[in-house]
Amino acid sequence: MANFEIRPLGPSIGAEIIGFDPQADHDAATWKALSEAFDKYGMLAFRDVDINPIQQHYLAEVLYAGGDLSKVPEGDNDKFSYVSNREKDGGSPYGRLLYHADMMWSTVADQVPTLYAVEAEQPATPTTFVSTIHGWKTLSPELRARVENLHARHASGYQGRGNSAYEEELIQPEWETINDTTTPVGMPHPRTGEIMLYVGEQHTREIVELEQAESDALLDELFAHLYKPENVIEHHWRPRDLVVWDNQVAQHGRPYVKGEGPARTLRKIHAPRDIMARYGNKAPVYAKATM
Repeated sequence: MANFEIRPLGPSIGAEIIGFDPQADHDAATWKALSEAFDKYGMLAFRDVDINPIQQHYLAEVLYAGGDLSKVPEGDNDKFSYVSNREKDGGSPYGRLLYHADMMWSTVADQVPTLYAVEAEQPATPTTFVSTIHGWKTLSPELRARVENLHARHASGYQGRGNSAYEEELIQPEWETINDTTTPVGMPHPRTGEIMLYVGEQHTREIVELEQAESDALLDELFAHLYKPENVIEHHWRPRDLVVWDNQVAQHGRPYVKGEGPARTLRKIHAPRDIMARYGNKAPVYAKATM
């Protein structure tokens, strides 16, 4: 078994993994240990590593499988996309992102996203993370009693929440149709069973059992709790950084990225590998960046 160091990044989420080589041929015990760290911390960061798309896919698939190598799909996969303000057709090329789980509005949000920094000119805009598990565990008894039997509707489309003074900074994807799903506010994680505070400011539209005004007030209260500054960690990108997270446990966001600002190109790969095929390969079309 390979030895690596785990350095927690915050009191509620995130750890830096030191001494793990993603190009090495690791045994099952090593992958299991890394997967256990992933489940414990929700987000793992690796500094100054070399990893190609095939290896990035494999690492994501192993973590998605909980370290069970028998569940990892056979065959190499070198497909990827970019989050970039430089690459043609790069996703989210500019603007600010509210906290969210990717495809939270779908039935396939159980994912492991990964980002690898191909370019990260300084000062590079960070990616920020919060823990939905920590959010649930730290609810007051009174607030937990109010929400434990309620359900939230999450939808794609226009993003209207967050600080309205900065609404013009938000990325606004254009959808041909609106997609939505409804989940418990306190939702068990599909693999670990841990309860998550499963609401997010980008995609959650309403508490379905409540009138709109009461729903909005309750969501604002939940967001204020979930996104407290002391619950947030920031990953400040450097070239050859790799960040991996549990999509439903670790909500992510970012401050404003300038289209003509420092080059920021992150190679994005998700597990499971068939995630888009299972959803019908639907994806948003982003409005043209205003530089």
